[in-house]
Formats: sequence, C-alpha cells, structure tokens
Amino acid sequence: MKKFMSIFAVVGALFLGGCDSSAKKGDTVIINFAGFLNGQQFEGGTAESFSLKLGSGKFVAGFEDQLIGAKKGEERDVKITFPQQYVPGLAGKDVVFKVKIVDIVKE
Repeated sequence: MKKFMSIFAVVGALFLGGCDSSAKKGDTVIINFAGFLNGQQFEGGTAESFSLKLGSGKFVAGFEDQLIGAKKGEERDVKITFPQQYVPGLAGKDVVFKVKIVDIVKE
C-alpha cells in the first residue's frame, strides 16, 4: 500500500503542477521586453517573442540572471547598467527593462 501511495504522490504532483516550471540556466525563455532610461522608453530596446537561452551571454551582464526563477506569464523589471563601451546615449547608464515571460522551453 505504501508503494502505491508513493507512486500516486509523484503522479499527482506532475499533474497538479508540482514540478518546477520556473526558468533555469540553460532553458530558453520567450520574452517581450521594453527598455526604459529615466522612465522613458528608449529606441532599439524593445522586442516581442524574443528567444533567449539563459546563460548564453547574449545580453548585457546581469540581464539573463534576473530571469532565472521566472515563470510563464510573469512580468519582471530587470535592472542593469550598460557597459561604458556601449552605444552613445546609453553607455554607463542604469536602465530598466520591463520583461514578460511568454513561454519557457526546458532544456
């Protein structure tokens, strides 16, 4: 009877969302985002349905790390500082990206 209850608990957890569905390093998140500098949206900092593999290093340091643990449908404010050697007007600036997790593709 104990074996049956253990199996039931595992299967039940799977069907009831007991598995961790949050984004982890190596997962690909599909995101919508918009970048803001001093509360104003800046040009070139917006995308929809963007595919980003967490841990790939595609984005400015710190961006991807702030999406780890996010769940599908969640919205997060990702705060980063652009490097000093970046595009004029944004170099060295603190910005906020409003990010929505559209989907998570597990590794």
